[in-house]
Formats: sequence, structure tokens, C-alpha cells
Amino acid sequence: MWNPYYLTTILSSRFVFKNLLRGKVSGEENIPKTGPFIVEANHLSHLDPPFIGGAFRSRELMFMARKSLFKAGFLNFLLSRLNVIPVDKEHHGDIRAIRQALAALKRGLGLVIFPEGTRSLDGQLGKAQAGLGFLACQSRAPVIPVRITGTFEILKKNTVWPDICHTPSITIGLPIPYEAYHLFEKDYQHTADYLFEHIRQI
Repeated sequence: MWNPYYLTTILSSRFVFKNLLRGKVSGEENIPKTGPFIVEANHLSHLDPPFIGGAFRSRELMFMARKSLFKAGFLNFLLSRLNVIPVDKEHHGDIRAIRQALAALKRGLGLVIFPEGTRSLDGQLGKAQAGLGFLACQSRAPVIPVRITGTFEILKKNTVWPDICHTPSITIGLPIPYEAYHLFEKDYQHTADYLFEHIRQI
């Protein structure tokens, strides 16, 4: 059974995305109907996670997010009840977070990773971190590239109030099977770079 807090959040987010912001989602047919998968997406705004959840409304997702977001107050209350795995970026290779992520994939869920590690400061794609390659190789799960546009203009980093005059879009690419990237599995950074390049191409 789906987490009710998660389900309520993604349905509300999809309503805002589709009706208030007139957002567009393409490639929903590329979402696997069963089995685990990793979603790799570029990161422009705090709006990205809930909007991705809404775009993948047919599948329950887990999200990896930095531990510092779990601050006292409403945000901590909310994140603690949603499908969010806190990652301690102060310690390279957070073993607890990695185990939780792999366990979620083993349970057949989708796992969302923002390979750049932080939101873009200029709206452009940055560089992938090796963690994406590590999780992909360890899980052998298909990786789905997702390209987000428009959310940077709506709510960029270090801003508070959204500008709803802009239209966001989410493009869901074809899943990349393990067989397509396993040749790089001895080099996690190479694997991450290879997978991240697919976001640039959609």
C-alpha cells in the first residue's frame, strides 16, 4: 500500500503542475509498469521532486535528498513522512543512505537521484557525481533519464516567491538497461557520466 502522505503530495503537485502552471509531461509510456528503476534527473528547483513524483504517478518513488533539508519545523515534519532518504553530504559515501536506497530498489520501487548533487545556479546542466554510477552498478536497475525545464525560472535557487508566469516541462526518456552501461561498472564516475549524457540528449 502506498504511503498516504506521499500519494496526497504527488497528486496535489500534479494538479498544480498541470492546471496552475500548464506544465507538460512527455514520455510517460517509458515508465516501467513493474520492477525497480532509477530516475536520474537534472535539478533546477525545489519544485523538481514533487513534480517528478506527479509525472510518475503510476509508480511509487523514493527520493534521495541532502540531510540538511531535514530542519526543525514543517519541512522536517513533511520530509520525515514522505519517501525521502536523507543523505549526509558531510561524509563521503553515506553507508546508511546507500543501504536504504538499495533496499528500496530491491523492494521494486523507483529511486530518484539528482546526479549533480545540488540545484543549478544558472539553469544549465552541471556534472554528474559518481554516486549515480555506484547505485546503478550495485543494483543493476534500468536508469531512466529525465529532463526538467522551466522550474528554474519559476523558483530558482536562493529565491522564496515563485514566478508562475513560466511553463515547466518534464521529458521522460527511454530506460537505459544494465547491459548498456555494465562495461563501465569498474569506474563509477565513467558510468555516471555515460548515464548523465542521456539527459543532455532528450
